[in-house]
Amino acid sequence: MLPVLMLVLVCTGCVSQYKVVVDFSPELSSHFTEYPTIEVDIAAVTDSEADEVKQMGVEEYFAPGSGIRQQLQAQTVFFFREEIHSFVLPSRAPIWQNWKLKKPSNVLVIASLPHDPSMSVQADPRLLLVQMARSYVFARSIYVWVEPKRIVRVTRRASRGGSDTAAQQWVEIRR
Repeated sequence: MLPVLMLVLVCTGCVSQYKVVVDFSPELSSHFTEYPTIEVDIAAVTDSEADEVKQMGVEEYFAPGSGIRQQLQAQTVFFFREEIHSFVLPSRAPIWQNWKLKKPSNVLVIASLPHDPSMSVQADPRLLLVQMARSYVFARSIYVWVEPKRIVRVTRRASRGGSDTAAQQWVEIRR
């Protein structure tokens, strides 16, 4: 018990590493008549970097030659109609070592989904920020579900046998 308590005290200001799981809604394939390649970027970011991305918007972020994407060293995942599958960024992925150097406070997940004019500019649903906890004690995971117009943070629901569809295995986390 004492070693665990000491670890907690030592790592009070430590930055956690997260396993990030990105899954795609089955509706994504049928939503688009001409299916785009969807890019999803994952990066651990500081508060100022998060503000910069929010101010520039999703289109500018994904524009060719976007300097912020290189600056953040984002892990990019490409999804195609033919290849809709889960992506897992392990908590032990080497990129975490680079991200931890800047002492990030958020995990950014941003998707290059087409713009919907009805979307709010202030709360673009194609961009998700998850505040990071400051501890190494517990393993942490972030689950993300990509839908045709938004990405949402979800929690995995226990499967009831083998008959559940992928969509039934996730429950949205309300903020």
